[in-house]
Amino acid sequence: MIARNTSATMSFQFDPDSQNKVQDQKPQRVRVGKFSILTLTAFGLLVILLFAWSPVATAARAALARQNAKEALEATAAQDWRRAYQALTLARQRAPKDVEVIMAMVTFLKATGSDPGGLAQQLRLLEQHRPLTEEEELLLGRTLISSGRTKDAREVFEKLPQQHSTRQAGLELLSSILNAEGHHKEAAEISRRAEAQTAESPETHLKAAVTDLGSHFAEVKTQARKQLWQLAENSSTTGLDAIHQLAVDPGLTLPEARHLLNLLEEHPLKTLSARLQLVSALMRLQPDLRSHLADAEVKRFFDTKNGKREEIAYWLMREKLNEQVFALVPRELAVQSRELYPILLQTLAQAERWEELQGLLKLQRAPVSNSLLDLAMAEVQSHLQPDMREARRLLQGTVENAAQAGDATTLNKAAALAERLNLADISCRAYKSAGLLASANKANVEALEHLEKSVELALVAKDTATLLEASRWLHELSPSSAVFADRLSYWRLVLGIEMETVDLAALGQQNELKAAANVPLQRIPTPLLLALSDYRLGDRAAMQQHLAQLTSSTSLAAGPRAVAAGLLSLVGKPDRAFQLAEKIPGALLLDEELTFLKRAL
Repeated sequence: MIARNTSATMSFQFDPDSQNKVQDQKPQRVRVGKFSILTLTAFGLLVILLFAWSPVATAARAALARQNAKEALEATAAQDWRRAYQALTLARQRAPKDVEVIMAMVTFLKATGSDPGGLAQQLRLLEQHRPLTEEEELLLGRTLISSGRTKDAREVFEKLPQQHSTRQAGLELLSSILNAEGHHKEAAEISRRAEAQTAESPETHLKAAVTDLGSHFAEVKTQARKQLWQLAENSSTTGLDAIHQLAVDPGLTLPEARHLLNLLEEHPLKTLSARLQLVSALMRLQPDLRSHLADAEVKRFFDTKNGKREEIAYWLMREKLNEQVFALVPRELAVQSRELYPILLQTLAQAERWEELQGLLKLQRAPVSNSLLDLAMAEVQSHLQPDMREARRLLQGTVENAAQAGDATTLNKAAALAERLNLADISCRAYKSAGLLASANKANVEALEHLEKSVELALVAKDTATLLEASRWLHELSPSSAVFADRLSYWRLVLGIEMETVDLAALGQQNELKAAANVPLQRIPTPLLLALSDYRLGDRAAMQQHLAQLTSSTSLAAGPRAVAAGLLSLVGKPDRAFQLAEKIPGALLLDEELTFLKRAL
């Protein structure tokens, strides 16, 4: 029973190998109709148009805006402001950030001058698209000033390249900035400098820059230095002169000095003296390297054979590098050279080797003039003989001989040496002779300088004869000077010499002019001169009347103040006289002035 069931069960068992396999059937192809293709194509084009529409529209608007900008420029040129404004309005609605639209807007605002703030805004917008030109930078600075943004204008100017800021337009911008900042005097200086830029000569620019370096205003000096740096690039003598001016500028930095040296090395007209001047600047900026730099220059001189020995010897002497001079200029070589001999003399004096210097001066057939030897010996004797008798003798002889020979160089050296040795009596006469010689040679400026120095030292020496003569020559050389005229009248009246030559009518007239103009035309008040004249004539009443007009005398020099005090005491004003006289040092006065001072004390 169990077996049958088992057999029955097995008879229905599935055998996969005994079955016939059915072949795999391929899926049917999907058929796409024309309508579907058109639908998909349209959808793709729609997507493309959606992505491309914005750039296309923008480009179209920009093209229209540029056309409007062009119309605005044409209208602006024709001064048709309404049409220009309408065209610009359309252009800005379509493409406000387009460069051509911005440029048209700048041109319109610049021409009308109606909106400085808007013009500055447009220039700033233009700057975001491309660098501004020099003219646009300057325009931006001017518009910022006009709109009250001085600080921003200053920033624009500071960013200008040097070649732009030193030109006329750049200087005019700086002048406007300074005016807006309240620096009116500096602005006037810069404005004058800008006007000078109209002359295109580099020599004119150099002269103006050198003048501006002496200005009291920092802005003026800064611009002058920029101008000099620009000129230093010049390959002519002007460039060399600019390098020289920058080399001696106290504000020169070490990197600048090195740059100048590089400029000089490339200059076709470079010289040894110009190079040494720059090395001096490097020494000044690197004091610890002075000896090293000097030794390097001496070695370079021998290696290159460029220049003359006296040039580098003089430079070493001027830098007070005495030992290097002694090594470069041995005594045996110096006594054979007119150029090296004085350098060795001066170096020995700097080193205070007086005995050695004296021995060198006593050599037979020295290669310099006797006057120079006498001057050198006078300085030596001033150190070896404290009583100064020999130094005085040598200087007096040198001054007399030089005056007779018309030797201006020796007179100037003798005057300077005598002044340095406190021999004022010799120095004042030497300066007077030098002044007269300069006057004879038509060098009036030099003559005036020497004669004024003579007056100054004659007062120290109490040499009234030289004082009066030098004052007379000053008045003769410059007759229009009220200062010289009144000074001469004062000395004549104080000393009681040549009083008849004093023109009292002219003094009275000058007093009236002074009262009318209310400006000080002279250093010595006219009432004092008239009162002094009254004193000499014995007219106390007139003296009192004129002294009453002497409103302020505290600013007078010591001598005239002493005279005023003495005269006041004579007319019964002892209190006022004492106030003037009590602080006057008698050592500064001539004997005649001292007499007046004693009356007041």
